[in-house]
Amino acid sequence: MSNEITVDEVKRRAQAAGVALREDRLEMVRGMLSDALAPLRRMDSRAVRGLEPATTFEAAPGGDDDGR
Repeated sequence: MSNEITVDEVKRRAQAAGVALREDRLEMVRGMLSDALAPLRRMDSRAVRGLEPATTFEAAPGGDDDGR
């Protein structure tokens, strides 16, 4: 997969988001989107450690219910 964002991709993303972009702004938006996504595209998602939720919930009936 190429890391380059094309003007066509910008158009598709804008359409999916329901955003109207003027033709004369597409190249500027393409550059800004490329810059914004660059750190994410450089990151190796396999190296990011997953986090467990901070709380757990017990769904079994008759658990600790202190009336709150």
